[in-house]
Amino acid sequence: MIDISKETNSRNQGLDAILAKYIGKSPSIQVITVVSPDGLPIASTSDEEETVIAAMTAASQSLSERVLSQLEQGEMKEVMLTGEFGFVVIQSAGENAVVSITANGSKNMGLVRVLAKQLAQILSEML
Repeated sequence: MIDISKETNSRNQGLDAILAKYIGKSPSIQVITVVSPDGLPIASTSDEEETVIAAMTAASQSLSERVLSQLEQGEMKEVMLTGEFGFVVIQSAGENAVVSITANGSKNMGLVRVLAKQLAQILSEML
C-alpha cells in the first residue's frame, strides 16, 4: 500500500525548499505563493493571509484569461500589478498551478519577472 501522506509531505518539503531558494534571489521579494487554479494554497513563504492571497491570485488569473480570450490575445502568461509601494507578478505554471510574487518598491521588476517565469517553469514540470 502506498502512503500518500509521505508523498505529499515529500513534495511539500521540495516546494518549500524551492520557494526558499527563490525568495532569496531578490531583496525586493516579500512573499511567494503557489496556488491551484481554483484558488487553493499549495505552498507559500508566509503563513499570513495565505488563503486570501491564493483566492485573489486565482481571481486575477481568471479575469485576465477572460480579458485575453475576449480580445483574442491568446493564453494568459503573466499578470503584473503595480502599486504605490510595490508590485505583484502572477505567472501561470502549467495547468495545475499559478505563482504569485509580491515585491516591494519599484526596483528589480525585471529580475522578479524573470524569477517568476523560471519558478513557473520548474513548478509546471513538478506539479
